[in-house]
Amino acid sequence: MVIERYPHTATLSYYTPGTYNSIGIYEEGTLVTIGIICNIQPNSTKYIIGESGDMIGYSWAVFSQIFTGAGSVPDNAKLTFFNKEHIILQLFEFQKHVEMKC
Repeated sequence: MVIERYPHTATLSYYTPGTYNSIGIYEEGTLVTIGIICNIQPNSTKYIIGESGDMIGYSWAVFSQIFTGAGSVPDNAKLTFFNKEHIILQLFEFQKHVEMKC
């Protein structure tokens, strides 16, 4: 029996920062979407510490190979998997993989 390291797929999406044009009208940034191969694990007992020091529970731990642009994913980017959209609470880029908490 062979166990796949990354048996799932997900789509990460976010908007780049918007800008103001020459006459002062705000133009929304570009939508960036990245398809990733990952390992999605349910979570019910772990927490992260928010910026204000509060404990925030997260429902999913997602692990993937390093992908182009992982270091520039903004806060509150969305990760879509299992036909549902999730907000990324934390993203850590390590030497050989990426860990996300949703």
